[in-house]
Amino acid sequence: MSKRVRTVAVLPLSVALAISTVHAEAVAQQTDAEQATPLPAVTVEAPAASKAKKKAIKNQQTVSPAPLAASATEEPEAMTPASVVTSVENVPFARQQTVNPQSTLASNDSARLFQSFPGMSFQTGGGVSSLPYLNGFGDDRLKIVVNGMTLTSSCGNHMNPALSYLDASAAGNAYVIAGITPVSMGGDSLGGTLAVESATPRFALAGEGFTAGGRISTNYRSNGDGIGASVHAYAATEDLSIAYTGSTTSARQYKDGSGRTVDSTQYKSTNHLLQTAGRSGNYRFGVDFGWQSIPYQGFTNQYMDMTDNKSFSVNAYYKAQFDWGFAEARVYRQAIRHSMEMLADKASLGWVMPMETRGSDIGYDLKAGINLDAATQLRVGHEYHRYRLDDWWPPVAGTAPMMAPDTYWNVNGGERDRVAVYAELEHQWTAAWTSLVGARLDHVKTDTGDVQGYSDMMYGADAAAFNAQNHSRSDNNIDVTATARYVPDATQAYDFGIARKTRSPNLYERYAWSNESFMAGSMVNWFGDLNAYVGNIDLKPEVAHSIRASASWHDAEHRDWHVKISGYFSHVTDYIGVESNPLSYMGPAPGRRALRFVNHDAQLGGVDLEAMKALGHWWGDWNIGGTFSYVAGRDLDNDTYLFNIMPANARIALSHSLGNWTNVAEVQAVATKNRVDEVRDEGRTGAFALLNLRSSYAMDRIRFDVGVDNVFDTDYELPLGGYSAFLYRYDASNLSGAGVHGPGRSFNVGLTVDF
Repeated sequence: MSKRVRTVAVLPLSVALAISTVHAEAVAQQTDAEQATPLPAVTVEAPAASKAKKKAIKNQQTVSPAPLAASATEEPEAMTPASVVTSVENVPFARQQTVNPQSTLASNDSARLFQSFPGMSFQTGGGVSSLPYLNGFGDDRLKIVVNGMTLTSSCGNHMNPALSYLDASAAGNAYVIAGITPVSMGGDSLGGTLAVESATPRFALAGEGFTAGGRISTNYRSNGDGIGASVHAYAATEDLSIAYTGSTTSARQYKDGSGRTVDSTQYKSTNHLLQTAGRSGNYRFGVDFGWQSIPYQGFTNQYMDMTDNKSFSVNAYYKAQFDWGFAEARVYRQAIRHSMEMLADKASLGWVMPMETRGSDIGYDLKAGINLDAATQLRVGHEYHRYRLDDWWPPVAGTAPMMAPDTYWNVNGGERDRVAVYAELEHQWTAAWTSLVGARLDHVKTDTGDVQGYSDMMYGADAAAFNAQNHSRSDNNIDVTATARYVPDATQAYDFGIARKTRSPNLYERYAWSNESFMAGSMVNWFGDLNAYVGNIDLKPEVAHSIRASASWHDAEHRDWHVKISGYFSHVTDYIGVESNPLSYMGPAPGRRALRFVNHDAQLGGVDLEAMKALGHWWGDWNIGGTFSYVAGRDLDNDTYLFNIMPANARIALSHSLGNWTNVAEVQAVATKNRVDEVRDEGRTGAFALLNLRSSYAMDRIRFDVGVDNVFDTDYELPLGGYSAFLYRYDASNLSGAGVHGPGRSFNVGLTVDF
């Protein structure tokens, strides 16, 4: 009997429950069978932009200032009784959670920390490198901030996204701003902002003199034999603090609900973070040092796998409060060395292709808030962000002229520099009304050096055509936002907002140059669809005109019930979509498409529903809650649906707490995915429902976590999973069975000890 669950049986029940009984801040849409987990409070600092220069071909070798108006209403977090929720600084459409040890029970992927937020979904990537989507906007269309730094994915497959540089076990706070990000929080935020940061530095209490402590945790997941461990230790006086966080996690390939191994899903990752901080009166300052090593990470929906990823970052900040307002400064640098090849399963097919990448992010952020009067604050700032990229592919002996005798330069001396200034005004008109308006100017300049292919015979004409062009491009991007919050009484709140948001293309979208589509084009693909892509040097920036509104109703104490509905719509001019590549040669692979990035117009819109209800006390406290999310998007030029749009989905959770014991039973339901991008030949997926169980018990300084994901071992395809390269094997007849399946049943256990 098939384990696949039909839409007709699952979705109507889930939607009905989500609308009538559900819980606030619950888990939203996600592609894998992973638990809902609470998240942390974060202060976001956005980075900056910079300047460029060409290179020739190389040799083959938390005292963040609170806004004037107090946060209107603190809405309850959902689904996880143990979650600790603090209010976000009076920012409309913002949500915030504090991470607890259960957050990493099912995954060490920091992107999964956001799965409890409505509207979130995830494109399948590596075990610690999935790509987040928020209301249909994904990857580079979201502003992603890690410990105040803006980091760039230095890979043609986006295998090292920003969130992969902080292990989930090291996170302290995380938040989401859906749709309309205030201009003071950064540019390149077309669809919203995700931010995650480590635990706030600890200091000794006044008169205490010295304090020290920490936490050790470990977890195990039966599906894939995943194991993780982390340690956090700190020592501090009243004015100085030092802390170290180290984590390691690894897993073998997981099995789907039918017991089949899902190839290229193994991984290992180790992260270290050393934090130093000081304070004096109203001043705070610190320097953080981070380094990472990922010796391997499989990517089931890519031809390539990660065979090494090393990074080192330095991140310094200063924050101060004065009678007149506040001042903040941050400067940071991260350097990355990234390698790709095929791990054992793909290598067993005879595939070989080394690829090397070097990238660096350097930035600073200066901002100040000036209290114009008791009800008005003006915030001004300046940012600079400098990104550099080299992407080269060493020759493979015996494969001339396709992959030898020369080094292939995919991006040679790539540069993306952003300089920004902004101003933002927050005003509290009455006790009920608060507004936030702002404007931002970003100057973005991109450039790259000349390129070459493996051989002139195969790639010479493309390389010559690209090298003959002027590579430098400059964009002047204007962002304008206006939001308002209305809180007439203690039982209701309303948010409204409109925005003009802009994003300039990334370096691969502009400068990937080869029309050879069988091999070279297939290596420039962060979408998981196994198609071949080529850049377009004349791409314009994307401009989104968005409107968003939300309304929430709840009891005055935020304990008994809560209902919230959010609606949104965006019209995107010059959306970076795709069209068939008329210059394609040597391919594409059978059954796949040769595509070229191009500016189109697009529209996205949708709704998120949340609700919760306390059911009463009977051997503990009982609550039921959940969410329902729906988003639709169309490419208006291609007259087709947008790529990678999560189908309608819902979550229902029944939670119970008794003293130090908490339990959650959660159902996740996802509808059939029939609205697909026909230009990319995107795959369809069926409906499914999953049951997840979790339980936690805390006593003194010890906490136990246990859980079962996908209790009934349901077999299902991931809606944003794409195709398995191993199953496809360059054979069009295999495509119908090559969809990536989600994990089957997994028994998870975790132990946390505070000291």
